Amino acid sequence: PTMDSLRSASILKNLRTLHIRMKQHSANALYLAQKFEADGLKIVYPGLTSHPSHALYSQMINKEYGFGGMMTMEVGSLEKANELMELMQNKNLGYLAVSLGFYKTLFSAPGSSTSSEIPMEEQAEMGLTDGLIRFSIGLDNDIGRTYQMMKTCMQELQIL
Repeated sequence: PTMDSLRSASILKNLRTLHIRMKQHSANALYLAQKFEADGLKIVYPGLTSHPSHALYSQMINKEYGFGGMMTMEVGSLEKANELMELMQNKNLGYLAVSLGFYKTLFSAPGSSTSSEIPMEEQAEMGLTDGLIRFSIGLDNDIGRTYQMMKTCMQELQIL
């Protein structure tokens, strides 16, 4: 029922910079979402005006912290999704992981990992396709460079 002192101190120390990290997390996600949507990819991110709940979400959030750092991208197939995630990991753009909290970008194919227990009919109803990649966008300082590198990976795999 109680936490050890080392873990408690670590959490307290990290809470002091949480606001800065959340601002960067959100700003980076919005940047990538807008760029990839403009490139013609299907992106789901509440910060995009194309998101069905954008207006409602805009009224609910603290604008200083943005729309969060989570987004999804449709790349067509599980094979393409896996190829892209592996290539991005090899290019040091992030890590294949099912967790959400890290300073680097994390990505996974939820249909075959975290949501694989959901029946296929429900996955289809939710829009959870085999080619869907979930991203937790990292704290990259030069998000323009990250975008260009990710786009190059997508072009190499003929996703873009």
